[in-house]
Amino acid sequence: CWFYVLLVAAVVGISNYFNQTLVDLRTALHSKDSTIESLEQHMAGQQAIVDRFNGSVTNTDVQQKVNELENSLTQTEQHMMDSLAATQLSIQNLLNSTVNALNQSVAVAQEEINKEVSVVKSDVTHYAATTKDKFSTENHFMLYQIAGTFTIIASLISMWHMTAHIRNFNRPFVQRKILAILWMSPIYGFTSWLSLVFPQYEGYLSVIKDFYEAYVIYQFLSFLIAVLGRGNRDTVVDLLAQHPDHLEPPLRLCGWCRAEYKYDSAHQLADDVLLQCQVFAMQFVFFKPLTSIVLFVSNKFHYFGGGTGPHDFTSPQLWSRVVENASIFTAFTGLLRFYHMVQDDIASLNPFPKFLCIKGIVFMTFWQGLVINFLSTNTALGAGVKDRDEFGKQAQNFMVCIEMLLFSIAHFYCFPTEEWQDGYEPDAVRKGGNRTAFGDFYADLKLIVSGNQEKEKMYKKNDDDGETKPLLPIHEEHCP
Repeated sequence: CWFYVLLVAAVVGISNYFNQTLVDLRTALHSKDSTIESLEQHMAGQQAIVDRFNGSVTNTDVQQKVNELENSLTQTEQHMMDSLAATQLSIQNLLNSTVNALNQSVAVAQEEINKEVSVVKSDVTHYAATTKDKFSTENHFMLYQIAGTFTIIASLISMWHMTAHIRNFNRPFVQRKILAILWMSPIYGFTSWLSLVFPQYEGYLSVIKDFYEAYVIYQFLSFLIAVLGRGNRDTVVDLLAQHPDHLEPPLRLCGWCRAEYKYDSAHQLADDVLLQCQVFAMQFVFFKPLTSIVLFVSNKFHYFGGGTGPHDFTSPQLWSRVVENASIFTAFTGLLRFYHMVQDDIASLNPFPKFLCIKGIVFMTFWQGLVINFLSTNTALGAGVKDRDEFGKQAQNFMVCIEMLLFSIAHFYCFPTEEWQDGYEPDAVRKGGNRTAFGDFYADLKLIVSGNQEKEKMYKKNDDDGETKPLLPIHEEHCP
């Protein structure tokens, strides 16, 4: 019984299930039918559109439309390229203008910086130059003080020495020459000091020094003549005529082309020899200032006679130096010839130190100047030296100012006032040398160096005096 109940229940359940499934299938089919109808309607619409299109559009139209689209695309592309180029150009111009603006700003800033640096550099340079000028001025002022002090002291010594000669003017014909010689130290000192302080006038002052140098050279010869002749030249001629064998005939112009000149007397020979010595010394008085003036004018106007420098063969400076040295050689030749003729007669006068006092000043002004000029031109100087030639001249003038003090002292001892007093004995001037046997030592040295010639000279002198004397005193001793 339960079996049938369950079977019926199962059949009823299955039947309901199938009914429900069928309902669902019908519903789905109905939905699909609706969809198919919608699609058919859409296809019909599309077919209508296709039919309408086929009835109105051809292939030519399509080709035309495509061409229009291509043209439009090309124009658009060209427009876009033009726009891009214009944009690039605008950007480039903007970039260039920006770069130019930056460059201008940098240039303005750099110019301002350079101006500031130049101002600072100028201030520093001006300060350095001012400081350097102050130190240079102080150094120059110190040099002026030192040189001026030495010059004043040398001048005071020379003035006191000259006033001593004037107070004891026992032999005016001789002491006038001494006063002219003693003026040499103050004149050289003051002209050198003025040249040191005022270098623009150095050329004019050097002409004064050169003239007085030549004048003193002749005055020394005149001094020796005045001492020997006591103011009378004929006395000196007579003195020279006493030893005609010691006199060399004077040089004559073109003397090599004719026979030797014969003199009638020893007096005439002595007069000509003395005259030539005076002419040799006198020409220096005229040629020395003349060559100095030529050198000064040529250097001042930088005239080199067509050459490029003062050492060129065509320059007047070179020939002026040649004439000057020839004149100096001639003047000292005359002095030396006269000295050799009268050296025995003026031995008591002790002329050699006197000659050195004059020759030393000439040496300091000429040869020392050449050495300083060579050193200043060919050696390394300080950074502050701008003009080497000017530096050499300043150094020369400073040295001369210092050296004049030494020469003024030397003049004091070589030209004493006691030498011209009555009853003066030459040995009294050289007491110190005699007490230390310097005179005896010099005589022995001269005898040893000269050898047999000095001995023969002494024996000949003794024979002329009518005596026979030994060279050295012989002390006789008694033998036991």
